Parts: sequence; C-alpha cells; structure tokens
Amino acid sequence: MHFIIPLLILLVLYPKVDKRLAIGLALLTFVPDFDFFIDYTHRFLFHNIFFVVILSSIIYFFSKSFKIFIISLYYLISHLILDLTVGAIALFWPVYNKLIQVVISLNSNWIFEFKIGTMPLSKIEEHMISSPSYYFTQEGIIVLFALMIMLTIKYKKEIIKFFKK
Repeated sequence: MHFIIPLLILLVLYPKVDKRLAIGLALLTFVPDFDFFIDYTHRFLFHNIFFVVILSSIIYFFSKSFKIFIISLYYLISHLILDLTVGAIALFWPVYNKLIQVVISLNSNWIFEFKIGTMPLSKIEEHMISSPSYYFTQEGIIVLFALMIMLTIKYKKEIIKFFKK
C-alpha cells in the first residue's frame, strides 16, 4: 500500500515525470518501517516529521536536485499519512511524546466521523508485547500479488524471452 498508492498518485498528477525516477524513489516509502526491526521503536523512531525532513534533506545534499528532494519528501510523508489512518504514530517525536491517530469513517447510517486522538507513547510497547506486529498486512500482500500479476501480463513477452536464453 505504501509503495503503490503514492506512486500511482504521482504518475496520475504528473504524467511527464521520469518513470524510472518515480519508481526508484518510491522505494523510500518502505524506509519509515525499518524502525520495525528496532525493539519497541516501531511507529515513532522513523515515523515522525523530523526524520522525514532530515532524510529528504540528506537526499537533496547528495543529489543537488530540488525535484528529487520534493519527490522523496512526498513519498516519505505519504507513508506517515497512510499510517495515521490505520493506527497511531508519533508524528512530532521527540518534541511531542504522544502518539497521534486520525480516525475517518462512514457507518451504515451515513454518519461521517473524523477524529484526531492522542495516546501515550508507552502504548507502542504494550501493543507490541500483547499482540503480534506484522510487517506485511493482508491488504498489502493482496495488492502486491495483484501488482505482480499485472506486471506479468504486461511484460509476458519479455519474461518468456528472458527465460528462453
């Protein structure tokens, strides 16, 4: 989800963008989840606006391209936005040590709900100890599978040619 949704939005809004650049930089959408592999830091160590700005600035320093800076910032922020809607993140950590969650819903009575809530940062440790944390969600696996099928259909001739060698 983190990879395909922002990539498709970028390609639709800016169809003339270099496709290789857009796809290559889209890999940045996975970077905030690397905190998953550091004990009890998932959703705050790399899931904050300061990390996103610092990483994008480092990318700008090496690339010297404002376009690359903006696209990398877009991809990293898109990860935070998507995570805000499916759970809480420490958006302003370490300045503000609370998790922030956005709840958007529409129930069967057509009642629209939009809430922004906070909770203590300690809830991350409780959640990770009490329930398993999955790196790939069910929805993510389905989208990845569908993408692989579409790419296989699109590049069928090239795949056959590759394996005939």
